[in-house]
Amino acid sequence: MTKQVIYKYLGTNGVIESPIHLEDIYYIRLLHLTADEGKTLTNGVIKTTSIRIPEEELENWKEIWGQDKLFNLKSFLYNIG
Repeated sequence: MTKQVIYKYLGTNGVIESPIHLEDIYYIRLLHLTADEGKTLTNGVIKTTSIRIPEEELENWKEIWGQDKLFNLKSFLYNIG
């Protein structure tokens, strides 16, 4: 599993997510998790190959073998939006 730190900056007219850390600006630290090839990420409810989570939720996620019945978050959000 690879982990990339993403900083989420909240502005008055929108949100910016970036791997670049800006000094003296309020941010929320997220982790972008990506499963290794042939593996799946799961928190016991959701199964996916890639997800962005708050840093404090990292201990809830683990990597398992297989990619059957994956939850496609992007498709889910598109279909409910």
